[in-house]
Amino acid sequence: MADNKSAVAWVAVIGDAQASGDLAMAYDAVRGADGRVENLYLAMSQTPRAIIAADDHYRAVLHNPDNPLDDWLAEFAGTFVAILCGSDYAALNHGENFRLYLGEDASAAAWLAALRDGNWRDVLEGRALAVAEFTEKLSLRPAEMDEADIAALRVAGFDDKAISYLVQIVASFAYWARMINALGTRQEGPVGLSEDVIRARRGPC
Repeated sequence: MADNKSAVAWVAVIGDAQASGDLAMAYDAVRGADGRVENLYLAMSQTPRAIIAADDHYRAVLHNPDNPLDDWLAEFAGTFVAILCGSDYAALNHGENFRLYLGEDASAAAWLAALRDGNWRDVLEGRALAVAEFTEKLSLRPAEMDEADIAALRVAGFDDKAISYLVQIVASFAYWARMINALGTRQEGPVGLSEDVIRARRGPC
């Protein structure tokens, strides 16, 4: 039943080749364009019905054309949650997505370093600072959230639709970071989305 669990996670993992029934259907639903099932999903093999639901929610909030947040800003928020939760797997992948979407390598590197070092209030400004403030509080002090936090985002230029998507992204990344950390999921293969995928999502220049 176990498929070299030490290579993927701390729990027994049912590999792609051994999967059947609900698990095989789940793997097929989340399989990448290269035919691979990411370790993120392999590590969830003991709960096959949760795989598709989790992936659907992830795509609905982060990769949804209805999301009014800029792609770089959405990835920025997700990356910060991963950093706050100590999830290197998620921070590495989504930090790379943030860098590619932003399209300014020097700025992206400086911002990511600031998030990791904790001095981001000295580096960020505008919408990025507002998102970081909100993300940190919701991730680390959720019981302290109040209406003033929503008001601050409105002042920064976000409407209620964008705010609602931001809340979903921050909350869902807390789920993913804890899932990855608790199962001991190991990073393997390509990091982040490919540049071709990023360009396709940006549309014609």
